[in-house]
Amino acid sequence: MEELEENKKRFSIGHFLIIILFLIIVIAIIISIKNFSFKEEYRPPTALVEELPRFRLIDMDNTGISGDEDSDSINDQKDILLGAKKQLETPARNIYLEENEPNYYENGDPPENLAIAGDIIARAFMEAGFDLRKLVYEDIEENFDFYPLKEIWGQSVCDPNIDYRRIQNLEIFFSRNAKPLDILFDPSEVDNLNQWLPGDVIFLDMDGDGFTDNAGIISDSTTREGIPKVIYNYIDPGYTAEEDILGEKIITGHYRFPDS
Repeated sequence: MEELEENKKRFSIGHFLIIILFLIIVIAIIISIKNFSFKEEYRPPTALVEELPRFRLIDMDNTGISGDEDSDSINDQKDILLGAKKQLETPARNIYLEENEPNYYENGDPPENLAIAGDIIARAFMEAGFDLRKLVYEDIEENFDFYPLKEIWGQSVCDPNIDYRRIQNLEIFFSRNAKPLDILFDPSEVDNLNQWLPGDVIFLDMDGDGFTDNAGIISDSTTREGIPKVIYNYIDPGYTAEEDILGEKIITGHYRFPDS
């Protein structure tokens, strides 16, 4: 009788151990199946948000700018932008790369296939109805001593055919007649980034020698990081271009015209 009881006890313990072992195996199988996929799992190399561009979408019809110099139902800022972008359709070569090119023209503006930085600004402004040749001439005539015509070029009188095309004169003209804006560019700050509106005029020190030697217009095209590109014409690349130079070059001036 005691032997029978002992066998039952051994059977119960053995049976219990078998059940425990079975449960452990089942649990292990369940965990294994849960972690297994019959399809190869797709793991992107980087977060999608880091791959996609952060374009700045700016509604140029709702910037608070209402001026319309040429009465075409397009505000001045947008017109200036459109005038700059038109010059990208058939990019003009930089005049300084042309041999025996006088860089002086009776009516001011050179042939369409040629340009320097000032011509890009003037042609863009003409799209908005602003004759920069006339405006600069009038401002110099009334304020001759504010401009470096005598110091740099030995002029004693204005010359409407060339004065408005020169960076040094444009820099003074805009400082006197346009709204000055921040020249410290920081794309990490939203408030700062929002100050750089397409159609703004900027002046640049391209080689870091302390002197302004280029000018351009902020574009509505941006880099993948949302940094606005600049439309300009310079010796490098040698033609009218739209490039990411805003964060790479020294900004010496930033203006919005007219100063409303």
